[in-house]
Amino acid sequence: MKKFLALLLGTVMVFGVLAAAGCSSETAGYDNVNVPLEYYEYKAPAEGEEEKAYDRETVYQNDLEELGADPSAIYIEEGDQAGYFYMYVTSDQIGASGYQAFRSKDLNQWECMGVAYNPVNYYDAEGYTFSSFATSNFWAPEVIYDKDLGLYMMFYNAAYLFKNLDFYIDCAVSENPQGPFTQYAIYIQGIEAAADATQEEKDLLAFWQEKLAPVEDNEAAKAAGLAEGSLYVYPALVDFRDMRDQKEDEDDGDYLTKEPGDGYMKVIDASPFIDPKTGDKYLYFVRDLYTGHNESSICVMQMDEYWRPLLDANGNYANVRLLTETNKLEIGGQTEALNEGRVNEAPFVIYNESNQKYYLMFSANSFTDKMYSVRLAVGDSPNGPFTKLTREQGGWLLYADPSCSWMSGTGHNSIVEKDGKLFIVYHAHTDRVTGGECPRAIAFDSLVWVTNSDNEQVLHANGGSYAYMPQTTGEWSNIAPDATVSATNVKEGSDVKYLNDGAVVFHDDGVVSEFVMNAGTAEITLTFSEYREVRALFIYNSSNYDLAFNRIESVKFSFKDDEAKVAGTAYTSNLDFYWDKYYTSDGEYIPGGSFLIEFAPMLVNKITITIPNVSSDHAISDIVVLGK
Repeated sequence: MKKFLALLLGTVMVFGVLAAAGCSSETAGYDNVNVPLEYYEYKAPAEGEEEKAYDRETVYQNDLEELGADPSAIYIEEGDQAGYFYMYVTSDQIGASGYQAFRSKDLNQWECMGVAYNPVNYYDAEGYTFSSFATSNFWAPEVIYDKDLGLYMMFYNAAYLFKNLDFYIDCAVSENPQGPFTQYAIYIQGIEAAADATQEEKDLLAFWQEKLAPVEDNEAAKAAGLAEGSLYVYPALVDFRDMRDQKEDEDDGDYLTKEPGDGYMKVIDASPFIDPKTGDKYLYFVRDLYTGHNESSICVMQMDEYWRPLLDANGNYANVRLLTETNKLEIGGQTEALNEGRVNEAPFVIYNESNQKYYLMFSANSFTDKMYSVRLAVGDSPNGPFTKLTREQGGWLLYADPSCSWMSGTGHNSIVEKDGKLFIVYHAHTDRVTGGECPRAIAFDSLVWVTNSDNEQVLHANGGSYAYMPQTTGEWSNIAPDATVSATNVKEGSDVKYLNDGAVVFHDDGVVSEFVMNAGTAEITLTFSEYREVRALFIYNSSNYDLAFNRIESVKFSFKDDEAKVAGTAYTSNLDFYWDKYYTSDGEYIPGGSFLIEFAPMLVNKITITIPNVSSDHAISDIVVLGK
């Protein structure tokens, strides 16, 4: 408040605008002022000036500076790393071994914390050599914190020794998000049954300790140039060579087709999930298309309380289900024009408590494709069945249109929550125009729940963005939804509710709407029930070029300053839309641009936005008030 206070008092001294305060009980006895606001406007710099770097406290932009793919992001609430986001990614370096950890306060600037997991790689003990089953090609790590166990569980897939891309799913364990993580097969060997453990629990622990004990592997020894009988391998946690036979009383939804030979099935993209309703644990994964299948599909298996595959009475994997088939809304359904290619991968599940539905996110198309994108399916159970939502229903959660030049390949996501706010963290191509076999980098955007035309709740992503977006991962939030909104000159059929629903339109899917005004002038007012501390204002221009407009005449903030005992109005001059940033030289209009100002924090209870005379219909996608 002090910077604003100094400005305010200086303005009062210069202009002499000082009078008795209004009738509000909160400002009784305060002096009333009407002063220009000191603010920074994000617009085209004047000739000869350089553009100011954006303020990372209030703004972020997906600059794609942090290279990596398949990001797993979590927010740390306990321990010495509390308050940080942590992230783990696939390296684009071919044959990469293990994973590094990154941390951030804002999901935008990442600090490398070093190696989080490094597999055991050929160490000698008593004349024998020991190794992890995999020492290269580590993909798609995903970390979850299990509060009951007090452990961070890292699930990943990696290629078996000397078998090229024969992938298996494994797990590594740590008490700290930074690591070091220990391969589950090694970790479990050091566990002892609790003193009060039942005989059944002791037997199950012994079973898994034996199953995950180092195994002699002469084939790998030969490939490594080691003597026969000298190499012992710590096995992967999930091995579908051991998958059970089909039981007679199960239908096609309860099993995965067995593979020829030893039953090996390539599996990737493991994603753990704890059901908030029951506490049951699940592992989602992908049956990949390179093992006799012409498509990749999402699957799920139930895990026990210690994150081991749940077993049936015969010691085989229980409750393994196929959840999706490409270009089909449901398992066994008709083929639809869903534009998924041959790929359903990168599963991630969240639960919506308000409607008690489970939302399965997955990525469609090849990772090199510009249309690699995040899709959405909905179910009543973590086990499914899941039904995909069409594009018109909000099922295309995050994607780049084929013609756009600002984003490409927006896929393989995780969802992270902080203080009730949801963010989607994903990778995108560094070649924003064409994508392809280029490096990938990390991006993020905010998520909001919206209601589609079928009256179903669906997630909406404010992206994939390359605009200046509000930074709400820190102490500031979008408080506009708390305001009562009114407006003049509203086009028939439109509604002021679209002004502060938190949803910015990036695609014309018909799921979320913009606020449309008739030709002429308009005034929009946001009124809060109490004074709120405000730091920045984003007024999003229409995503439709034909409805976009050039200028805002003024913004007036009704404020008070308790320390100075003054209250009144702080106002801006004209705000100009940053056309140079959001309209390319090729004539392409980039959605997500806003009239954006930031200023010293001040206490505000009303914001009035005046739109000048516009010669045709025009629209605002959303208004964000960054505040507390």
